[in-house]
Amino acid sequence: MKKNIYYSFAVLFCVFTSCSKSNNPEEPGKGGGGYVSGTYWPYTVNNTWYLVNTEDPNDKSDLIIHKELTYNGKTYYQFKPVGAIEGFELTDGFREDNGVFISLYGATSRMGTNTSAGTVIEVNTNLKVGEVFKDEVTLTVSGLASGTIKHINESKILEKAPSATINGKKYLDVIKIEVKHTAINSITGNTVIITYERWLAKGIGLIYEKTKYGELDIKEYSLLSYSVK
Repeated sequence: MKKNIYYSFAVLFCVFTSCSKSNNPEEPGKGGGGYVSGTYWPYTVNNTWYLVNTEDPNDKSDLIIHKELTYNGKTYYQFKPVGAIEGFELTDGFREDNGVFISLYGATSRMGTNTSAGTVIEVNTNLKVGEVFKDEVTLTVSGLASGTIKHINESKILEKAPSATINGKKYLDVIKIEVKHTAINSITGNTVIITYERWLAKGIGLIYEKTKYGELDIKEYSLLSYSVK
């Protein structure tokens, strides 16, 4: 099973390694696993998306929202981590604000090293096709090690399509986005760049994702089934 990318960034940059809107039960022709109006990715605890590698049917990825977090009075949602280190609690989360999707890097304190919290916009679905949006946040590291971790998101709307067919199922009102995420660790000198192409169906969420690590490692996953409310 694919390791959850939301967890992997926390591991990659360990310094010692040098809201959903009004609900409808279901709308015909929109997927069969529920529908939430007014959003491209419904964030509610227990919402689930089951995906499969487009080249390997045995490689599956389950995205499950399993808890809520609060930061600066705002509610964020966290995906259940896969392969997490025992005793290591994730503090990251995601939220939507009127079509703007925001990532939270929660504060951590581990093995004598503290990392501050911060938020960064991942994508603004209100932009026009071809428009580019950039946002960044710098987290401070202190304690046994000191420095910064900078997260930079550069996103672009690739297409707003009336429909898309994934694994034989037709989904309506699909937005295709690209997000280039750069993470720079001043302590280790490491820079990691990951580029995502995501297709989001209105009222349903993620139906397709292509992730590019560096230049050669590319993985693609497509939606098999889902459940949202």
